[in-house]
Amino acid sequence: MGAIVIYNNTSLENTVNGVKATMTTERWNDEKLDRLADLVGSIGFEVKDLTGQVKDLTGQVKGLTKKLDETANIANGNARVIQALADSMAEAAAERREILRVIAQQQSEVRGLQTENQRMWEMLTNRRNQDDNPDT
Repeated sequence: MGAIVIYNNTSLENTVNGVKATMTTERWNDEKLDRLADLVGSIGFEVKDLTGQVKDLTGQVKGLTKKLDETANIANGNARVIQALADSMAEAAAERREILRVIAQQQSEVRGLQTENQRMWEMLTNRRNQDDNPDT
């Protein structure tokens, strides 16, 4: 905490955190008051200008926030689409594996039928040969 002490209405002494500052008072004339008023006025204009700039920046930030939200929504939508595509691809791969398994099984059955047909053909041709040539 600071302590302000006035000495004989001509000087001020202020102690803050152990640092002592002394300031003397002086009489303000119209010229000094006018300069102070001008300075306060220019500070007011600067504050007003800075306030406008802050409002503009706030609007830009709101716009960017909206665009960021839209981008996040698009990214989330894309993520859902990508997940759906991945699920669909996994399902298609499983179906493909099942189809290939069925094809392999059918090929095996066809080979078995071919072998059986070949044996039957040989039996029929041998029987025919025996009927045509009983001596063999």
